[in-house]
Order: sequence, then structure tokens, then C-alpha cells
Amino acid sequence: MKQIEQYNDAASYNAAGKPASESRVVNVKAGNISKFDGVNVPTTDTPMFGDTVYFDEGGNKVAIRRDVYNRSLVPASWTYKGVFLNYYKDGRWRTFLGNYASLPSLKYADLVQFKVTVPGESGTLTMGAQFVTAGTTTSISVEYDAEQPLGSTPNVYELNDTTLCGRINTALADLEGITGDWWAYVDDNGGVILQRDTWTDYRQYTCSGALTHVTWRDMPASSDYRKVNGKATNYRGIMNFKGGTSYWSTNGRTLTANVAVHGESGNTDPMKLSEFNDSPYAADIRAYYKTYDAYLRGEFGIQSLLKVGVFALPDGEELAKKYGPAMAPTKAGSTKAVFPAHNWAYLQGGHLWDVDEGVLMMEDDNLSTINATQAKAGKVTLANSSNRWFAQRYNVNYAWSFYGNHRALYLNHVYHAYQVGAVALF
Repeated sequence: MKQIEQYNDAASYNAAGKPASESRVVNVKAGNISKFDGVNVPTTDTPMFGDTVYFDEGGNKVAIRRDVYNRSLVPASWTYKGVFLNYYKDGRWRTFLGNYASLPSLKYADLVQFKVTVPGESGTLTMGAQFVTAGTTTSISVEYDAEQPLGSTPNVYELNDTTLCGRINTALADLEGITGDWWAYVDDNGGVILQRDTWTDYRQYTCSGALTHVTWRDMPASSDYRKVNGKATNYRGIMNFKGGTSYWSTNGRTLTANVAVHGESGNTDPMKLSEFNDSPYAADIRAYYKTYDAYLRGEFGIQSLLKVGVFALPDGEELAKKYGPAMAPTKAGSTKAVFPAHNWAYLQGGHLWDVDEGVLMMEDDNLSTINATQAKAGKVTLANSSNRWFAQRYNVNYAWSFYGNHRALYLNHVYHAYQVGAVALF
């Protein structure tokens, strides 16, 4: 990088011309403005949002200023690592992971597991499940022999009997037209697990008869999230306002009663643009916000609330470390990721975006900056209309996601295959 003399004013600076094959830092005395120009101005100390991150041939991380980045002049020995987002925790850089050819669509969960528990020491166990075809419930009955009490609960026993697994599997095999790879096995803790290796229908959660749904194990869940106005929300907390304004201005609701400032609840759609401009029911909120964009941001915007403890869930990095490596056996004798979306991000050396990171990355200006850098690097850009998983779970059947149609925080069934994106830490 070349440091040249200072210039008294912008005209003198512009007259000097810019180098085409080297980087430089210039100071314009009028206003004391520092300018990074030429090409590929590097920094390892003060990266900015949207800078391009590489590892050089020595394994050192280098950020290149996004406005002067030229991919063709980057040494071939450098490895592209994504777009700089910010520092994270212990001084590591957090980047949008960009070293893959396409954004994969993965299910948040791709198998379903039930733990088998029964009352009594022996007897007949009847289990109802969708063993044959989606929407058709059938039952199997097997004899069981329990070996140990389940915790401190009186007269409730945990099946710890390999023979029982054989009986369940025999009963399943006797069913005609069985689909979905249902089978039973003894897990590492000595409990009997009834599992379907492919989860394609959320109704499989309704299995009954001494079965406890354990697919998610101890993975935490929370519905505790707030919009900027303090109201609880599920999917109407807008994260991308350029797309959100376009959608809600014509697809919002028609008012039938007065709308109070800071009164929009989590289960209320934004009003249409025409309602904001003309409806007598919007007089108070129109006087307060002045513009439709300000109204959407003030009543429906999502803030980064992890930092103030409102969204009480572990961040994406913690979830990736714990749940990304989680594997389960399959009936065919192989293994399968319990959480394939988490597993994919974990194998990239990163983690799925958490909700907080989604707020950061899907905001219009930030998204435009990320995409500009990605395009210069020849990598995949982000569509603000794509549905996309976040790291955290909402409840047993739903997880948080970015809903591309509304450009909003949403929740979707965990069996859906949505696009996933990862954040890497260096």
C-alpha cells in the first residue's frame, strides 16, 4: 500500500489521478478526509461492513476495502472467506460465508424420533403412528418387559430391552405398504428410540401411545421476541424494508378502527399505503410518523435485541457447536445429521444465521452492501425474496426464519426445505 502526500483540496486530489494497479491512502486537508483508492486497499485493523475478507498465503486475515476491490488483482494464493460483518466476542471477525457455489436448501429437521416409555413392568404396548401413508394412522401392538424405573416417577419404567426393539421392528415389517423407514433401536443412553429416517410431514409428530417426541432433544426454543414498539411478534416484524414496503403498501390491511401510535400487535398486518395516506382511522399515526416508511419501521421493525437479553436463546455459534455434529443411526446402517441445516453450516466452519444476525444482514442497505461485495467476488448474492432458516427454534414444530414474501421475521414448520446461509468466525 502506498501513502502519498496530502492534498489541500478535492480538486488537487482529483487532478493527480488514481493508480490502476496499486492501493494508496490519501488525505485531503480540506475537511481532513482520508481516502482509500487505487485498488485492493488492505487492512487488518479497522475493517468496515462489506469489506472483502481473505486469508493470505501466510494464513493471515486481510480485509480489502469494498469500494476499491478488484478480484482480478488479488493474488491467486489468497483464499476468499466472505464479506465482513463485524467483530464478534473475543475479537474474531464475523463474515457472511461466501466460499460456496450455491446456497443450499436444507430441512431444519430431516428425521423424527420418539422415546418409548410405558407404565408398569410388563404388558402390551400399542403405538399409533403414520406408518403406512401420510394422513393414514395405524397402530402396532407388542409385548414389553421393562428393566428399570424412569427417574423418580412411580410405576413408570424406561424400556431398556433390546428384545423390544426386535419386536417393534417385526411388527412394523408385518405392516403392508410401509413407507418412511420407521424402525426402533437402543440409543447410547439405553433407551428405546422409535424413529423415521425421513421426515416429510409434520403430522408425524402426532404419534401416540407411550411415545415422547425427542427429535429436538434439549435444543432450546423461544417465542419471546419484540418489535421496536415493544409488541410481541411472530412474522410481521419487518427485516427488509425495501421489499417490505413494496409488499405491504398494496397487500396491507384496510382499517376499520382507529390505529394508536405504538399500538400494532404481533398478529396485525401493516395497513396499506393508501390507508396510511387517506384513512381517518390513521390520523394519529400519520401525524406521528409523517411517512409510510417511518410507520413501518416504527411499528413493525425488528431490532437486534439479543444484546439486551430479550430474545433469550443461545446465539448461532453456540447452537452450531452443540447441535451441528449431532448424528443418528439409520435403518440402512449409515448415519444422518439430526439437524441437517445446522450440520451444513457447522461443516463450513461457521453457523446458521441467528435471528440477530438476520436482522443485520437482511436490512436493505446492508443487504445491498453484502451483495455488491459478493458480486465483485464472483460469489452468490442474497435475494431478499427467498425464505431462509435462522439458527433458533420457536417451538417443537416451528423454527424462526426470514419470510421472503413479507420480508419479515417468520416461523415455519421444521420439515420445510428452505435456503440456508452461514456466518463464519475468524
